[in-house]
Amino acid sequence: MKQVIKNIYLKGFRFSSAEEASIFFKNQKAERSLSFEDTFGDNYYCYVCYHSLTREKQFVLSFSSDESEDNLNFLFWDNMFIIDTGKNIYLIDEKLNIKTSFETTTPLIGLYLISNEKLLVLEEAYMRIINYNGDIVKAELFDLIEDFSIKDNLLSIQTSEENKVIELT
Repeated sequence: MKQVIKNIYLKGFRFSSAEEASIFFKNQKAERSLSFEDTFGDNYYCYVCYHSLTREKQFVLSFSSDESEDNLNFLFWDNMFIIDTGKNIYLIDEKLNIKTSFETTTPLIGLYLISNEKLLVLEEAYMRIINYNGDIVKAELFDLIEDFSIKDNLLSIQTSEENKVIELT
């Protein structure tokens, strides 16, 4: 099944060597492409993004990671693309310019779009709220999160030491 988001679908390719991934990446005929040179890992990924109807290549992304594909996160946020490579999160504009990037502190639980203006990045012991410009507007470190929930723009976090409620607006 193809998953289409904003008239784009991603097709992922995994390679066992940097050389294979590099050759594949260079052979793609796309107007826009971006290879993350500062990523490291034993898995080499290329994602080709196609127009959902015409199947024309829109752009190509390439990076390496120690994470399996099932643990990676991709998020379309208005005219931006958010990529989690397992160690870093990148905010990329529609021209494939990196607006900002930051290293995750602890393993990522997930990404949650609060609104068109804000994104929650929730890790196992840390959270960030990021605005559309890529600025961190709120950040907090916790003990290891044992349980959490989101309801009515409130993030409830339970750790072994405390229960905390954080407003996401």
